[in-house]
Amino acid sequence: MNQELLEQIAENLVSLAEQVKGACVEASHTVQLPLQDVRAGYPEAALAALKSWVAAGGNDAQYIYQVSASEGMVIDDLHKAFSLAKDNKTGGRAYARLHHASRCLYVGSSSSPMARLKQHLGFGAKGTYAMQIRYWLPPQSSGSLKIDVWRFSKETPKAVIQVIEDGLWASRQPMFGRQGAR
Repeated sequence: MNQELLEQIAENLVSLAEQVKGACVEASHTVQLPLQDVRAGYPEAALAALKSWVAAGGNDAQYIYQVSASEGMVIDDLHKAFSLAKDNKTGGRAYARLHHASRCLYVGSSSSPMARLKQHLGFGAKGTYAMQIRYWLPPQSSGSLKIDVWRFSKETPKAVIQVIEDGLWASRQPMFGRQGAR
């Protein structure tokens, strides 16, 4: 490690910051997903508009998404229920990391947001780290999940998407998951 290397790292970060400033959200979509729809099984009908919107974006688009709990939900109850499910390995599932209680549940990015949301809802493969909502959602909880999705063009470098995701993560401080690339 020397000063020249540190200066090169700084120049790379400045260049990346300029790319972030120039990034453009092509489109966004929001879905309110009632909890009773998740309890009843995979909520295909409730997610149909989002699925169509993603399909219209083409195969090469990149997405950043955020899942939040509605105002009526008791966040501490969600935190406790998830913690218990994770500790007990309920359903033999791989659970995301748990942080402090927050109305923002998760921030992530994916080129396949529908598949990723399916995993987070608990309808994906057991071994995929995700929120696994249907396995711990308290039965007394009412309300909905707000899912915000932002689409970026295929020309947006992955490093830029990662920096934007990390910035959103730092800003929202979600209850689950982790900051940074896998």
